[in-house]
Amino acid sequence: MSSGVQTANAAAHVAAILRDEILTGQLQGGAPVREHEVADRLGVSRTPVREAVSRLVAEGLLIKDGNRTAHVFRPSLTELLEIYEIRIPLESLAARFACEEADKAFVAELEKAGRALQNADLGIDWSIKHEAFHLLVARGSRRPRLESLVRTLRAQSEPYVRFAVASDDQLRHRAQHDHAEIIRLIKEGDGKAIERLVKNHLQATVKRVSALLSQHPGLSASGFAFPGPPVEPRSRR
Repeated sequence: MSSGVQTANAAAHVAAILRDEILTGQLQGGAPVREHEVADRLGVSRTPVREAVSRLVAEGLLIKDGNRTAHVFRPSLTELLEIYEIRIPLESLAARFACEEADKAFVAELEKAGRALQNADLGIDWSIKHEAFHLLVARGSRRPRLESLVRTLRAQSEPYVRFAVASDDQLRHRAQHDHAEIIRLIKEGDGKAIERLVKNHLQATVKRVSALLSQHPGLSASGFAFPGPPVEPRSRR
């Protein structure tokens, strides 16, 4: 195996680890991601870490100005709303495609993911299984570009969803109901109904997340204070 391929594989591995740490809140919004520290922690050279950071910057999960240290993206309320404006139509479209493309094997896999989510402990375990469930639906669309867009948008907002679900029993119960409905509608092949359901599911979530962030602008997705001062919302262009 060439050194270039080894570096690419190592970069993909490092990017996957950092992505999961951002998703689960181990790396909170605004936290610095120093390349030498990541390299030492993961036992790799700086080169794949540098490439991994570049990938996550391109995905919008990290931000970096010039040669400065990268930081975990911390959306303002305005930015979060913009993410959902894009995410809602794309993710509901992916769900409709998944419904139209579904076969018995996919339905069985989705039911298994649904049971795992239903039995997940609140917190990181729930977040991981919640993400796995929805990404499975996106993968079921059999549209790789659409799946990639959904994955990126979800990663930018999912920590806030975990915060909202942990803070709101009603939202959590509605989410459980909606997940069961997603499985039912895919089994029944009702693409239009699942598209409406996913839109409503995401709209209810962003409404609650927005309310929580408006009430507590200094809170992170895990319920602790962000490092540094709260981010001021940017005006829309």
